[in-house]
Amino acid sequence: MTEESVKRSPSTWPEPSEASELPPFARLLLVLARLRLDADHLALARSLAARDDLDWGAFLDAAARHKLLPLVGRHVHTYRLDRAVEGTKGFPYPWVFTTGHVGNRQRNQALHDEFGLVFRELADAGVPYAVRKGFSLAEDVYHDISVRRISDLDLLVDRADAPAARDVLTRMGYVQGNLAADGDRIEPFKRETQLFWRLNLSNQLPYLKPGNRPDVPEYNVDLCHDIFQRKSGRSAGAAELLRRRVPAVLCGTDTWVAAPVDALLDLCSHLHKEATSLRFIEDSVDLQISKFLDVGLFAARLTGAEWGDFTDCTKQYDATEIAYYALHHTDVLYPGAIPAEVLDGLRPEDTGYLDQYGTLDGRTARWSLPFLERLFDSRRGRDSAQSNVPHA
Repeated sequence: MTEESVKRSPSTWPEPSEASELPPFARLLLVLARLRLDADHLALARSLAARDDLDWGAFLDAAARHKLLPLVGRHVHTYRLDRAVEGTKGFPYPWVFTTGHVGNRQRNQALHDEFGLVFRELADAGVPYAVRKGFSLAEDVYHDISVRRISDLDLLVDRADAPAARDVLTRMGYVQGNLAADGDRIEPFKRETQLFWRLNLSNQLPYLKPGNRPDVPEYNVDLCHDIFQRKSGRSAGAAELLRRRVPAVLCGTDTWVAAPVDALLDLCSHLHKEATSLRFIEDSVDLQISKFLDVGLFAARLTGAEWGDFTDCTKQYDATEIAYYALHHTDVLYPGAIPAEVLDGLRPEDTGYLDQYGTLDGRTARWSLPFLERLFDSRRGRDSAQSNVPHA
């Protein structure tokens, strides 16, 4: 695989081939769901925004639901999308979008400062870890912490080191539980919830600490011991991945991240898990454009040699179907984001599973709506079965 075949500038990714069939609000969001707009994307965005049939309420809801509101806000300011140009109307109430962007910067700065302390405390305690998603993407891939919504701190930690990590987090005021209604304390999880997660999931229940800020109600740290769920029948444990971790500077602190090939497989596994699991479908957070953008932007960084290693890695972990699921749908949204040679090499003989969900829950079902249509149907899960996983 040549370097030319894998280097595709994200700013030139075209629209999905079937985007013209979507409602104007959905098409506009897809155009804006990229780090930078080239001249063609900018012209299309202005043209769509000027349409009288564009439902701005639906656009705002979708931008928030897909965790793209901060990025849209940056575009509104950077490209002056609120201004009328050559007789076409600009964005209405632009302050909603730009405030979403500025507010996210302030929120992420607070998370940046807190999580930097967590990194230092873990290092001082000698706990090996690697940062997943979150700031590793915001700082190293997006190069702007203001445009990516960050919910928590995801850490890859070996199960054997979980007690030491717990001691560090406990000293820092973290408790495994939910934020109480008054927002001032954390209520520990019920015993049955703790038992279910311990026996069935690859993540620990989240550690929370009150944030006491309107933009940061709580700080959340999530410890992951394996990038695959136990019920998937696959395993890529933290101990193995941590042996390949690489140094990084995040949140102003020397820290560690997974090796590029491992990090992309982690992103693919995370996307697949949430897109097909009933508990995420119930909450309408199973399909979020921001997750596909994460995969596309990270994939754009890989070299030809790393793509070869990635393909080998998916076979080693029997994760070809999981990787193909994430990369295929990313390439649907961002045509050309994934090298054709990679997709061809990973494509299973039977791709019918691409429209299935609920397998990890033991209740496999099939979507009736095509991918792009259900991406914008907030009620897509109304007929799905209920998850038996206790919510954290």
